[in-house]
Amino acid sequence: MTTIHRTLGPALAGLAALAALTTTPPARADLPLPVKEMSAAEINALSGLPYLSPSNQTFRMAAAVQVSAYDKGAPLQGVQRSSGAAAAVYRSLPVQASPPPLLPPMPAGSALFDHAQTGDHAQSWATMAADGKPYLHARGFGEFGAEATASWTTSLVVPAGGSREVVLRFVLPPASVAGYTEQDGIGRWRSRLRGEVLVNGFPAWSTEALRLTIEPKVQSDNLSETIVLQQFGQAMSFPTNDEDAGSGNDSSAATVNSQSTQRVVHLSLGRFDPGAAVDLSMILRASALTVPAAPNGSDHRCKYNNAAARYYCSRSSVTLNGAGAEPPRIYLVP
Repeated sequence: MTTIHRTLGPALAGLAALAALTTTPPARADLPLPVKEMSAAEINALSGLPYLSPSNQTFRMAAAVQVSAYDKGAPLQGVQRSSGAAAAVYRSLPVQASPPPLLPPMPAGSALFDHAQTGDHAQSWATMAADGKPYLHARGFGEFGAEATASWTTSLVVPAGGSREVVLRFVLPPASVAGYTEQDGIGRWRSRLRGEVLVNGFPAWSTEALRLTIEPKVQSDNLSETIVLQQFGQAMSFPTNDEDAGSGNDSSAATVNSQSTQRVVHLSLGRFDPGAAVDLSMILRASALTVPAAPNGSDHRCKYNNAAARYYCSRSSVTLNGAGAEPPRIYLVP
């Protein structure tokens, strides 16, 4: 009995220590994270300093799109990559023999399908301009999915002469995450935009806006639905806010198409020693789709009305318009 007790003693002590580790939360570091958004005073200190941008630094641009639509053929995708030049892609279902011009600035009304005659369809434009300004437009009606992605990447080496603080300045253009529920062709729609900054492949900053409908339905011939805007990471500035305590600025059919306010972001990425290689990337992703009320359902498809000789469809769309934005800047601060 004594021997067994001595044998199990250390094992029990180890188990107790392990249990303590699993029940006690790990200590947080006292130091702030190296990546942070800069204060007004810190931003003012950058005034007049030289910086790198697509005009004097090699940036690699990329764009990608993907579309799918009910009864319009197999899903399509397209990708383009460029170095020091724009990357621009467009795809649609149904396929167009003579596709409309690619962005920028944004597709003209004549480039958009007429859902009343086309029914279920999807269109996606994605452009990262040579100056680093992004343009996204993903949209569709009925049963569809549309994705659009634009990104830039650049690499630099910290020069000799002491460590440098690397600062990235970029402009997040006005964005919309929108949709519309047609009571004669009800569909639950989802619109999502996400932006990310990567440093040496690791996430450093992100923002995301998702607007969606919750249980759309018809009551006494009047559409009754709940539209919700959810945000994650560093929030964009939309006129609507469904997550605060008040209800006066909630999303509605009248405000769902409202754009966010353009935002200028200054990120301090920390200090790097001379000779250190730094890879920076900005990725912007848009996705729009509709979903059925139940898995594998078809109630979100466009509905054809024989008497009116047209389709009725719900829709969703995401846009990001970089026309008024500015190229990204990289400061190496002594």
